[in-house]
Amino acid sequence: MQPGNVRSGLAAVVTASIVLLSGCPTTRQTRTVEESGFLRDYSQLREGGTGEAQLVYIKPGVAWARYTKIKIDPVTIWTSGDSTVASVSEADRQLLADYLDASLRNSLQQNYTLVDRAEANTLRLRVAITDAKGARVALNTVSKIVPQLRLLTTVGGLATDTQLLVGRAGVEAEILDGVTDERLAAAVDRRAGTKALRGGVSTWSDVENAFDYWSERLRTRLAELRQGG
Repeated sequence: MQPGNVRSGLAAVVTASIVLLSGCPTTRQTRTVEESGFLRDYSQLREGGTGEAQLVYIKPGVAWARYTKIKIDPVTIWTSGDSTVASVSEADRQLLADYLDASLRNSLQQNYTLVDRAEANTLRLRVAITDAKGARVALNTVSKIVPQLRLLTTVGGLATDTQLLVGRAGVEAEILDGVTDERLAAAVDRRAGTKALRGGVSTWSDVENAFDYWSERLRTRLAELRQGG
């Protein structure tokens, strides 16, 4: 089950996830979380506490301060075979992956030099948008790098299937050492706009709010880790 070769690069989750999220006025953490298979190994993850993702892992003793660069792998979308996510248009899936990738880059470039290959003192970030039902298949949607953050509010209305996807979407993410690929941190989280909890995400603005929040939380948490080590 390998993702396809449609490239993108935005900024999901993904929340995403993004390691160690906390609450904010425009998004809420959903009550349950399922593993998609994207991270492959979930045995290290523990239940997150206040201000953290629902499942989280941080390797003890990491010298976070020595990492000055980050390589962001293309964002992918994972879904179960019978999921409503599969019925979302390819164009909308691409927009979701691209926006999350761009949002991540927009946030993380404030503290790191973005690089396109792993080298010394480099973190590697892997992120996937996942279906809340529990994903098992990587769709052929892979983010491509875009020159600047594109506001999703300019692309028109949000289709019904896309609303369902965003309202139930989660993010899985892990941070690796760029040279050794040793896992330094990982998280699994589901988060929906407050409108989703009242009957469904209705606008691309809801998508932006969730993805931008996930990206900023990741940047902030990494900054905290660097200060501590």
